[in-house]
Amino acid sequence: MPLAPFSVERSHLLADTAGLQRIEIEIGPGNCGFLLEAARRRADTLFVGIEIRPSSPARATRRGTPPPNVRILCTDARWMVVNLLAPQAIDAYHVYFPDPWWKKRHHKRRLFTPEFCAAAHRTLRTGGAIYVATDVTPVFEGICENLLRAGFTQRPWQGRHDDPACSSYERKYRAQSRQIHQAAFQK
Repeated sequence: MPLAPFSVERSHLLADTAGLQRIEIEIGPGNCGFLLEAARRRADTLFVGIEIRPSSPARATRRGTPPPNVRILCTDARWMVVNLLAPQAIDAYHVYFPDPWWKKRHHKRRLFTPEFCAAAHRTLRTGGAIYVATDVTPVFEGICENLLRAGFTQRPWQGRHDDPACSSYERKYRAQSRQIHQAAFQK
């Protein structure tokens, strides 16, 4: 007998989080620098980090006790967005310096596939956005193409280079004077 469809609703994510109004997901939080700093600044928002490597939660706790509005899930973010999240459940996604998967045979592993972009559009609330940053021009061009094709509108967005809520990759790449491509894609 097939399983009944299940989706993670907004109310599921906000359960046991009194007073939180928004849900923002960072995909691939790495050392959790952005996630933790953003959560400290915006206490009305639940920040969820989705990391496929189990080391991410440990890195977050090495920096002290995470704020109460942080959750870290160890799973495949693409699978979760495509298969589990309910329509209109999320206010924003943050994806900073996704793995470029350089080899052609690995391109299928890139996050921003047409399937993922369509699912991100479905799961974002109206007016929600995906914030993206990368230093790899061809990857940025592919991200833009797939998100625009999924129905998003691209708008300029520039994170501050001196912001403590930027990722460790961003700090490193800016110190190396690499060009950083950034944009917000709004539903």
